[in-house]
Amino acid sequence: MKIGKQSVFYNAFFLCLSSIGLQLIGFLYRIGLSRFGGAQVMGMYQLIMPAYSVIMSFTMSGLTLAVSRLCAQYQAAKDAAGVRGTVRFAQLVFLCLFACAAIPVCLFPDFLAGVVLGEKKIKGALLLLLPCLFLTGFENIFKSCFHGIKYILPPIVSELTEQLVRTIAGLGLLLLLCPSDPGAATAMIVLGMVISEVFSVVILLLFYKKAGRSLLPRRLGGAKIPKGMFRKVAAIAVPVSSAGLLNNFLSSATTVLIPNRLIAAGASAQEAMSSFGVMVGMTMPLLMLPTAFIHPLNTVLLPRFSQYSAKGSEAQTRRKAGKAIQVTGILTAASLAVMLPVGKPLAQLIYKNPLAGEHLLSLSAAAALTFYHITTGSILNGIGMQKQASISIVVTGISEIVFTWMTVGTMGIGGYALACIGSELAGVAMNFYWVIRGAKIKIQWKNWFVTPLLSGAAAGFAARLLLTFLSQSGLPSVWPVLASVLFAFTIFLLCLSFLGIRFSQYLKTLFAH
Repeated sequence: MKIGKQSVFYNAFFLCLSSIGLQLIGFLYRIGLSRFGGAQVMGMYQLIMPAYSVIMSFTMSGLTLAVSRLCAQYQAAKDAAGVRGTVRFAQLVFLCLFACAAIPVCLFPDFLAGVVLGEKKIKGALLLLLPCLFLTGFENIFKSCFHGIKYILPPIVSELTEQLVRTIAGLGLLLLLCPSDPGAATAMIVLGMVISEVFSVVILLLFYKKAGRSLLPRRLGGAKIPKGMFRKVAAIAVPVSSAGLLNNFLSSATTVLIPNRLIAAGASAQEAMSSFGVMVGMTMPLLMLPTAFIHPLNTVLLPRFSQYSAKGSEAQTRRKAGKAIQVTGILTAASLAVMLPVGKPLAQLIYKNPLAGEHLLSLSAAAALTFYHITTGSILNGIGMQKQASISIVVTGISEIVFTWMTVGTMGIGGYALACIGSELAGVAMNFYWVIRGAKIKIQWKNWFVTPLLSGAAAGFAARLLLTFLSQSGLPSVWPVLASVLFAFTIFLLCLSFLGIRFSQYLKTLFAH
């Protein structure tokens, strides 16, 4: 069967390869940070990320979605001027929004660091976020444009370069300067982010001006902003940005709330920050590895859904939506098959921290729900139901902060994992309801859930038995862990085949259309 080079899954495949590379480099980066900086620095680093997310949601979340969808529509109509005008308009809007967000941070850094975020030592890192966010905004606009016109090479090159530079710069600054103060060490990490963003923006700009000319020839039009652009962008961006901003405020409140509730329960400030840093900075990133596949798939799907909607192709929308959910189910089950039996020793082996991998069962369940939430939310955004997707995000955020308040004070850091399960369950249920109605698709219980989960359960049980046996053999700990991971994947693929999904044939059908 001939592979269609313009198919969704062909493009997603190369984005997945890039994402795998990013995850691997990112893991090496996190391992280096955890060893050179320690759990307290990891906790402080995680503490400033909500500020990053809030400003990004305010300035970019809806804007990038609008750029991707509108560029896809203009590209389908062979309107190069419309594509360039969309990029130019998005950059102007971003500059205005960024100014609104940056001015309060510059005027009140002490208040934001010490009172809002609860740690005055992160003031320097907070201020360094501003140049990082400024560059990230332009980077994301260019990448959204390239995704919309199905030109995936520039994002791949820029992201890999950015991650490599970030790793070298961040770890290099920590090693060379050796800051003893955790706040200064956190600032060095953010400075590494700024340096990496410079490289990324320059690469994307060069691609846009030179390599992009073959896809966006200026002879078909300049960069004049098309009429009605404000209305078109606002219709897409406002509900998404509003929901993203509110959700990130809630997530930020949750992030600040967790250490405070742990301290109220009797933990010291250092213990609270360390346990928070281990869960959020070590265990959860390990469980979120399948997003290396899920995010690229959804990135490619978004502009395709916009094109299908413009052409009135409901059958294509249903087929792609069903395939996306099924792929998510397979990736989720494969992840659970490895992480549940092997995740704790794997995390401890990677991070050299005895607390890494704690609360793995509840965190794995929360991660599985998150994967379905991401995919169904992407489908809703792609078919023009961004308001419904935004409502789901807000409900999830409100639920998370309420459940966190109820559980962490009495159950410790493990209560946060349970809060994640409850909040994600609410969001996933809402998304599935709207996807079924909006895409006019029926739930395929066997393909989406039963077959992947049965295969994952069998593979996980087999991997656990092998790990137990090999751990008693006296071998170094790394070999039982690696053998069990490989064994889990092998059994998982065999079980899929027994239940009617031959993976090689399945991939061919994905890449053919």
